[in-house]
Amino acid sequence: MIKNRLSVLLAVFIILTTACSSSKWVVENQNEIDRNDFELIESVQFLERSGQTTPDNPIVSFNLKAANTFQYAQRVRTDRYIQRYTPSLKSILLGVAGAGLATSAAIVVDQPEINKQVLFGTAGFLTLSSFLNMKPTGDPTPTGESRLLRKTGTITETDTVRAAPIAGNTPSYTVYYNREAIVLRNDIPYVNGSYSINLIDELNPENFEYDSSDAITLEVYFNDVTYQETIALSDFFESFVVVSSDVTALRDEPELDSRNILTDLANGSQMKLVSEDSLWYKVLYGISETWISKSDAYPIWRPSEFASQLNIIAIPNIPFGNVDIESNIPRLTSQNDSAYAFVIANREYQGAYSERTYAERDARLMEEYFQNALSIPANHIYRAINVETRQQLARAYNRLATSLRSEQKRLIVYVSGYVKTGINDDVLLLGTNRGSNEQELNLNAFFEGLSKLPVKEIVVFADLDNVDEKAEQGYIEKLGNQIVDNQPNSAVIFASTEIQNSGMYSVPNGEQKRHSIFTYFIADALKNRQSDITALVNHLQRNVDYTSRKLHNRPQHIVYIGKSDISLVD
Repeated sequence: MIKNRLSVLLAVFIILTTACSSSKWVVENQNEIDRNDFELIESVQFLERSGQTTPDNPIVSFNLKAANTFQYAQRVRTDRYIQRYTPSLKSILLGVAGAGLATSAAIVVDQPEINKQVLFGTAGFLTLSSFLNMKPTGDPTPTGESRLLRKTGTITETDTVRAAPIAGNTPSYTVYYNREAIVLRNDIPYVNGSYSINLIDELNPENFEYDSSDAITLEVYFNDVTYQETIALSDFFESFVVVSSDVTALRDEPELDSRNILTDLANGSQMKLVSEDSLWYKVLYGISETWISKSDAYPIWRPSEFASQLNIIAIPNIPFGNVDIESNIPRLTSQNDSAYAFVIANREYQGAYSERTYAERDARLMEEYFQNALSIPANHIYRAINVETRQQLARAYNRLATSLRSEQKRLIVYVSGYVKTGINDDVLLLGTNRGSNEQELNLNAFFEGLSKLPVKEIVVFADLDNVDEKAEQGYIEKLGNQIVDNQPNSAVIFASTEIQNSGMYSVPNGEQKRHSIFTYFIADALKNRQSDITALVNHLQRNVDYTSRKLHNRPQHIVYIGKSDISLVD
C-alpha cells in the first residue's frame, strides 16, 4: 500500500516538473531596411578639415570624403523566438478526477461492454488532455534568426566615406591677409590620403607686421563649394624679438636696476619671445627666462625652426676701470677750489624710449675726469641721475646755486638724456618716468638759470638724443644761446645736430668702449691733455663723426656755440 502511494507521488512529481518548448515567428517591423536591396542614386565628393595646425606642424589638411546617397527597399521583418511551457497542476487534478469518475462508472455500473469501453476511453482522454494543457513559463527567448518578407516601401539614406581623388578634379585655394589676396594656387597636392597646404612654404613671415591677434583667411574651392577658415598667425608662426637699439640690457627681473643686469646685447640679437606686458618682453636666453625692455626691441613672426639659428650677440660685462679711457687719468692741474661741476644723466627710460644703457657710466666717467684730471673737489660736484620731475631737477640746481655764495672761476656742466621740442621750440629733457608734462624738463629755462649763476666761465657738454621727428633745425643753437647770450665767457658743445643720434661706442664683435662716442672722446681729449676748448673741439670734430660712420654707418656732427679761448684748467 505504502509502495503504491510512493509511486503515485513520484508520478505526480515527474508530471509537474515535465516541461516542453516551442518556437514561433513574430513580426517585429513593417518597414525594415533591406541593406542588400539598394540602388546608388548620387555620390558627391567634399573636403573635411583634419588635424590641428601648430608651429611644429604648420599644415592645413583636408580629408577627401564622398557623400553617397542610396535607395534601400523596406520589408516586413520577423524574428524567431523559443517559448518554454510547463503542465498546469489544476488541469491535471481536474483531468485525473474526471478520469477517475469515468473509470469507476465503467467498473461499478453494470453496462454493456461497449459502454464500458467508451467510459475507459473517456477516462484516458481526460487524463491525456489534462497533461497537454500547459501554460507558458517566462519570456520568449530570441534565437537571433530573422526573415525579411514582402516589400513594403523604399527609403533614401546618405553615407559618408573616405574617397579616392578623381583625375582633373583637385581643389584650389587663396590666402587673404587684411582682405588682400596674398597667395593664389590652382591645386593642392594630395599627400598620404589628404590634401595638404604647408603654410610655412607659402607665406613669408617678413610680410607680416607683428600683431599677436593677427590672422589669415584661407579659402579652399572644391566641387563648387568654398571652404573658409580663419587661422591665427600664432597657429603656425612663433614669436621672436630682435634688439633694435645699439645696446640693451638683458635682465633677470623686469625692472630697471643695475644689479639685475645679466649681460648686454647688441643690435640685431634675436631671442624667442615667451610673453610680454606694457614695458617688457620675457625672452629665452638659452633655457632661462629673462627680460629686455620693449623700447629696445621689436617682435617678429618666424617659423619654429628659426629658434635653432638665433643670432645672440652678447657684449661682455666690463667693470668700470677696465676700459682704456677709465684708467690712468692724468692730473692736469692742482686743487681747483674755485671750480664746480654739475652732472645730469638719465638712463632708466622705459615705455616708448630705449634705456640709455651707458648713461650712468658716462656720468661716472665725467665725474672721474672732473675730480682727477681737472682737480675739482668732490664736494663741488653736484649730481642729478635719472631725473623724473622738474622738482627733482630744481632741487639739484638749488643745491648748486646755494653753494655759489660768491663769484667762482668756472662751472662745467654735463647733461645726458632724451629731448624733444616744446612750445616756442624750447628743448625739453624727458624725465625717466614718462607720463605727464610735469616730467618734461625745460632745458631752455635751466640753461638760462645756469647763465645767471655767479661764475666767470661756463662750459656745457650736452649729450642729447632728439626723439621728436617733427623738430625743425635751429633749436639746438637757440638752446645754446640761452647761456652764451647771457654769459660771454661760455661755450656749449652738443653731441650731434637736431636730426642725428648720439651713438654708442660699442659694436658687436668689435670695439667695446661702453660709453657714448661723444663722452668717450671728451675724456680722450682730456687724457691727451687737450684742456682748452679749441683743442677739445678739434679733437671731437676729428673723431666723433668718423667713429660713428665706422661703427654705425651714420653721421654724427658735433655742434659748438660760444667762446673758443676758454681753458678747463688754470
